[in-house]
Amino acid sequence: MFLFKRQNNLFPLLGLCLFSTGVLLYLISSNKKLSPVPGSSGHRKRENPQNEDEELLTQDPLHLAKQREYKKHLLAKIKNSAMKKTEENRKMDHDPIGVMLHNPEAKNGGKPIGAFDMVDTIKGQIKTKDNFGHRIVHFDLKGAPPKMSYLISLLPFLRTIGATGILVEYEDMFPYWGELERLSAHNAYKREEISAFLQEALKNGLEVIPLIQTFGHMEFVLKLKEFISLREVPNYPQVICPTNNKTLPLLKKIIDQMMEVHPGISWIHIGSDEVYNIGECSRCQKYISSSGISKNDLFLRHSVKVAQYIKSSYDIQPIMWDDEFRKTPLKSIIDSGIGKYVEIMIWRYSPGILAGIRNDIWEKYSEVFNGIWVAGAFKGAAQPDSFLTDINERLNNNKEWMDVLNLYKGNIPFRGIVLTGWQRFDHFAVLCELLPQGIPSLAVNLYYIINKKSDHNALLNVGKVLGCDSFLNMDLKYIEYVNHCTFPGYKVYEISQRLYMLKKDVDNMLKTSYVRGWVSDFNIKHKYASPQMVEQGLQDLSMLLFEYRKLATDSSNALGEIYDEYTVHEWIENNLQKTSDQLNSLFRARSELLKQVDWPRRPVLGHNEKEL
Repeated sequence: MFLFKRQNNLFPLLGLCLFSTGVLLYLISSNKKLSPVPGSSGHRKRENPQNEDEELLTQDPLHLAKQREYKKHLLAKIKNSAMKKTEENRKMDHDPIGVMLHNPEAKNGGKPIGAFDMVDTIKGQIKTKDNFGHRIVHFDLKGAPPKMSYLISLLPFLRTIGATGILVEYEDMFPYWGELERLSAHNAYKREEISAFLQEALKNGLEVIPLIQTFGHMEFVLKLKEFISLREVPNYPQVICPTNNKTLPLLKKIIDQMMEVHPGISWIHIGSDEVYNIGECSRCQKYISSSGISKNDLFLRHSVKVAQYIKSSYDIQPIMWDDEFRKTPLKSIIDSGIGKYVEIMIWRYSPGILAGIRNDIWEKYSEVFNGIWVAGAFKGAAQPDSFLTDINERLNNNKEWMDVLNLYKGNIPFRGIVLTGWQRFDHFAVLCELLPQGIPSLAVNLYYIINKKSDHNALLNVGKVLGCDSFLNMDLKYIEYVNHCTFPGYKVYEISQRLYMLKKDVDNMLKTSYVRGWVSDFNIKHKYASPQMVEQGLQDLSMLLFEYRKLATDSSNALGEIYDEYTVHEWIENNLQKTSDQLNSLFRARSELLKQVDWPRRPVLGHNEKEL
């Protein structure tokens, strides 16, 4: 395996210093006017950018003094944290990248790392320590349900690796009935299957939190002909219209059925992230104009109605995603009264959490909400068509979250952290990073959240719990072998790694000068190429075709143990078919090119053209 070394071990310290300096400069500068809050992950446009500045100017002087004292306290915490981490790095005297990539010369505390120093593992179970409340694992089931037998078999393992609960996003996999029956996919779960799942979760001490969408991401409902009239934008089935008098009755029925199948739960998540279109239909625009409110207020009024219904009917705690609150002025949030009804879940999966979710947002949330959750990701947050999780990327995301929690602990009412595992970016998107192949990433991230360790020994501990026979493939750039493991669903993890390496081999073949220069579309079309160069460029083609065909068979078998035939077919079609077709086309082209024993004088007009 290729090892990347950083000279003199200065980069970790430099990165820490830059991070700490950046946060310090921000907090110092924030004593001036607050800058506008960006949208989630920087991909949303802001509205009314002056609102927050005006909000600050109208605050009580005592409140402003309280803010200044709060920031002074944070400055001291950041300074202490930076000094502590600098000292830890000095004592460790190691090459972090080398540790991550199994560098035998890497050191831990100034001593070589022992290969079998399993200090944090007892009887194959990861020890847990006092942490920030719950550690919830997200099951995204939309459009591709794992067999319930697999999910049930996974529950004891989740408890073993440190999870305390599951956030279950059924979408169209929930078995709706009566007038809601058509919301369910044809391959949705049965009620008795969900009951068995809930019983097993209870047996393993795992909290279950169902997630339903009640504003944005309503595609599974609004795509249907009978619900077109409820769309906020007629051509877009993402967002439901909050002022349509049929909207709330529909959402109440969805909530009622979900609650009937999940008796005894403590929380329910009502979604409401990425509400891209709000206040755009003529009905909403008329309501906004006549009421003298903003689009932010419209969002809050709808959310309060949904949350009020849940609290009054079932006396459980609703949770909402936070991104639509980030740009909303504090006064609007307080005046809406939503803090009495919901807890907030702050999410970010990309780098730069403190830059994207600034201090003034944390202050705003802590003043309004009695419970605050955070959410990173253990899979499904890279590209919409990726099929193998970059564990290192996900680990960095959740390391940032733990730094944030450490920074704000004692000042923010944290409920816990959720590790999301997206299976599709939305209802219409292709599959990405199936659940079984993401289990190693989940185990690594939970281990870090519990033990605050990700060094060589930590990864050996995780590998032991996963039953892997080799060091974990942490970074996709360095995969050179397949991890063979024994955790539930390991075969899907293995075929995903094989596919990743096979695609790299195909790309490497196609990038050679032989293929680019003598097996181009032009060469193939006109059957005009040097046989020797063709043979040289495509010398691995037969082997790659054989590997792809074998992988297709193995994938069908491995996926078939966990998913239904529809999901198996979709995954193979999206991830194998295109490259397989390309290789078969090249195989035929090679045969045609090598048949040629003489070639026409230029210009080349094609095999069947007459010479000029």
